[in-house]
Amino acid sequence: MFVGVARFELRLPDCASLKDKRSVLRRLISLIRQKFNVSAGEVDHLDLWQRSTVAVSLISDTQFHARRVLQEIERHVETHPGVELLDTATDFISPE
Repeated sequence: MFVGVARFELRLPDCASLKDKRSVLRRLISLIRQKFNVSAGEVDHLDLWQRSTVAVSLISDTQFHARRVLQEIERHVETHPGVELLDTATDFISPE
């Protein structure tokens, strides 16, 4: 069993308020959760209008599968409207 965790550092250049930011992130996080059946949420830069960090986690039977899913999520984040991907950090944990 493997736990895959990814952190996406984002810039939201079109957001002029926290309300705009929440709207963009709500759509992005909802898409990630529904399409990939993973846990996702905003974890940093909560009070900044144009910055955010979104974390995604999943459990898989193989590291290969977890890596593939997180890479596909990264591609979706990169192409999401109103979002610039600044950095990605991925980690895999095996409790064994």
